[in-house]
Amino acid sequence: MPVKADLRAAQLDACSDPRMKLAIAKTLVEAKIARSIQVLEWLAERYDLSREVLLAKREALKLRQARTVIAVRSVEGRVAVKYWEAYGKVLPEALDFQGRMTTSHQNNATDPVNAALNYGYGFLEGEVRRAINTLGFEPAVGFLHDTSDYQTKQSLVYDIQEPFRWLVDLTAMQAFESGSLDVPNFHFTGDDYRYRFDAEAKTRFLNLLRERFNSGVTYKGRVVKWDTVMELKMNEFGRYLTEKASALDFTEPAPKLKRNDNRELRTAILSLTPSQTKKLNIRKSSLHYLRKRAMSDSFRIYGKTARKLEQIPSVEV
Repeated sequence: MPVKADLRAAQLDACSDPRMKLAIAKTLVEAKIARSIQVLEWLAERYDLSREVLLAKREALKLRQARTVIAVRSVEGRVAVKYWEAYGKVLPEALDFQGRMTTSHQNNATDPVNAALNYGYGFLEGEVRRAINTLGFEPAVGFLHDTSDYQTKQSLVYDIQEPFRWLVDLTAMQAFESGSLDVPNFHFTGDDYRYRFDAEAKTRFLNLLRERFNSGVTYKGRVVKWDTVMELKMNEFGRYLTEKASALDFTEPAPKLKRNDNRELRTAILSLTPSQTKKLNIRKSSLHYLRKRAMSDSFRIYGKTARKLEQIPSVEV
């Protein structure tokens, strides 16, 4: 971990300046909310969540009026309530997901979904901590979360996690949708009342997390991985604090989230007529498979079949 006195001094000065602290906290929450709404819109392509998306966006508008860090956190919390309500609405009842907003923020994982989310956030924390340490920030001094008042609390780590939590949320949702994770993959421990993974499921989920964090996104003219994005954003943050840059933005780069199992496509597959099927050159056996998959919780379409389905008017694959 490099020791950069100028950066740490600038970080402490910014944290002591109410205006700077508010501006940075707002920037972090703005990015978190933008990604949260994007995840909800991604879910809404498959599920009926139009009302939930609208309510989350309505709460998000109040961020503009926030004049203190406490007010910023309040807006973040209200958006989070709507977000987790929508997230839980599309999960099977058997998972018994009751949300994240409890007194313990579900650190004890009282259901399989929270166990997966906690594990994913732990993975994210490691990536964020590495980016922070690489640049030489003081991890105990935060802007959105209170500055550390005990040794193990690293407030800046929690701050920088916020714009990237969507990576875990999306991965967990896809894992449960696809069946990579399910109720039998977890066991409940009576001694501490927590849900825990079995070893094979944990490995599968870890691989999904790595795949997500290693996926590419275009940023400033080149394709970079999300773990690299974190380092780039911390470098930009350092330049902002040391007055080498005049602006700070955590909303970019924005991912492109698109489902190929959306409601429109499912409806189109299920309503294909024999003449349309023949015109698209789709075999009866392939159509049977497509219809079977279209009635399942989650499915993917690849290669030639995807290109054929793109010929259906108003359908995007």
